[in-house]
Amino acid sequence: MSDTFGSNPPVSAIEVDIHLSSEEVQRAYQGVENVRAVALDGRSIRFPVKILWSFIGHDGIHGRFLIHFGPDGKFSEVYRTG
Repeated sequence: MSDTFGSNPPVSAIEVDIHLSSEEVQRAYQGVENVRAVALDGRSIRFPVKILWSFIGHDGIHGRFLIHFGPDGKFSEVYRTG
């Protein structure tokens, strides 16, 4: 699996709202590798679901996240912002 962010041009960070139910998280554990989301600025992005593992709660993964990535388009770090 590549940790790239789709075909979007590289930027240093992108902010997304993520709402994955516990069932969707379970499917990710069973082999779904990527999450598709629409960023707050309107861009459609794809990124590896594994970057969100540390944010799993009893009801799934929910919140606003700021995803940082490098000039090579690879994931660098992620923070919950809301």
